Amino acid sequence: MQLYVPESVYRLDQAAVAVDGLSEIELMRRAGGRVWQVLGERWPGVERITVFAGSGNNGGDAFVVAGCALEAGVEVQLLVKGDLSHQSDTARHFAERWRQAGGVEEEWRGQAIDGQVIVDGLLGIGLKRALDGDWQQLIAAINAAPAPCIAIDIPSGLSGLTGTPQPVAVEACVTVTFIGAKTGQWLADGPDYCGVLLFDDLGVSNAARAGIDARLEVIESCPLPQPRRRNTHKNHYGHLLIIGGDRGMSGAVALAGRAALRTGAGLVTALVHPECRHDLVAFPEIMVQGWEALESLLPAASVVIVGPGLGGGDDTRTCLQQLESTQLPIIVDASALKANFVRALASSHKIITPHPGEAASLLAATNAEIQGDRLAASDALVAAFAATTVLKGSGTLVAEAGQTTAINTRGNPGMASAGMGDVLSGIIGALVGQGLAPFDAARGGVFLHALCAERFAADADAAGLIAGDIIDLIPRVMRELRE
Repeated sequence: MQLYVPESVYRLDQAAVAVDGLSEIELMRRAGGRVWQVLGERWPGVERITVFAGSGNNGGDAFVVAGCALEAGVEVQLLVKGDLSHQSDTARHFAERWRQAGGVEEEWRGQAIDGQVIVDGLLGIGLKRALDGDWQQLIAAINAAPAPCIAIDIPSGLSGLTGTPQPVAVEACVTVTFIGAKTGQWLADGPDYCGVLLFDDLGVSNAARAGIDARLEVIESCPLPQPRRRNTHKNHYGHLLIIGGDRGMSGAVALAGRAALRTGAGLVTALVHPECRHDLVAFPEIMVQGWEALESLLPAASVVIVGPGLGGGDDTRTCLQQLESTQLPIIVDASALKANFVRALASSHKIITPHPGEAASLLAATNAEIQGDRLAASDALVAAFAATTVLKGSGTLVAEAGQTTAINTRGNPGMASAGMGDVLSGIIGALVGQGLAPFDAARGGVFLHALCAERFAADADAAGLIAGDIIDLIPRVMRELRE
């Protein structure tokens, strides 16, 4: 599945006309008809609906829905916001058909919303400005109404590019989107406002799509290491060196190490604060030494993970300095995500895994700026640090120079708990150690991590998910993926 920025979707619309010979009227008829079909399937037996129509083509789709309802004998309250004299010829065509069939629209003036279902056809995917007070009041009224809402193409007020409300957006139960899925429907707050997202290509061909690049590609599979031969040993599967575990934070190293082993790493050595070497005795599979052993152990390692529970003292700064010249693949996480350190790394295979707050620190930005345009932030991280980048959060982005940025749409909110990032680092490190390229390891690690969370939630409340649950499920989910 590919996701497009709004400008590319407009080009897809034009290509559907130029290449496929579909008229704009036919495309609008199909779009509105599909929304009406979904509405009937989701809410069978509905007797009255409220349709909100704007003055753009999104409003034209709304007039199609209203006309379908009228034809089916369903009462329609059609409320308009905006100057309909600015309608396109295509939208005006369906507005006139609505009136010819006996339909009547009213200008929105704060009337009671009395439909059993609300249809949102107010604003489309191109919204770039903050909505004024009148628009905010209208959207607040829609959200306060007891009736469920179905949005045409995108909930009004939601940025089709970034997935952020401007500053408010319709909270839809269902969104039916057309021709190309939009980046903003999967980024940031997009999934929460879209509700159930349904896609219809409206019959647009692959030929029409040729030459119009998607901005994001949804991760739908997990590259895994080759199945093991019988005649094999632990040194074939990577020796991971995990550097972290300051006083009071040795659990982070334990989580990363256990996750790496469960993902198939052959050997894991944890380097922790000298006073914490006995904190990992419950995990005998993980070899443990103090930070002072780093220089002597680097030659035997195949992958480095640095950051889980590392802290920020003088000893940790010495560790970071020793790592700057290594050519080994390196995954940088948590407190090791310091701009000067990441830039100084000589490795040509580095992966950084910041959450929004860490990304803000790396880019000298604010958390709000990162979340306000996650795509731009991901691009900036790749450019600034020449690294494969995993920008964590709702719709985790995996980016690398020369690759189409990947977005993870799997998982659940239960993953918002302590230690999840440590587990992810361990999974990615293990995949690199078993021969996957950084971009494939990052994509695959993010996907595998999310599938484990889904597997847990199939049998329990996702709110109770902890990082250790992910680790325990890794081998089962990997087997299912292989099968």
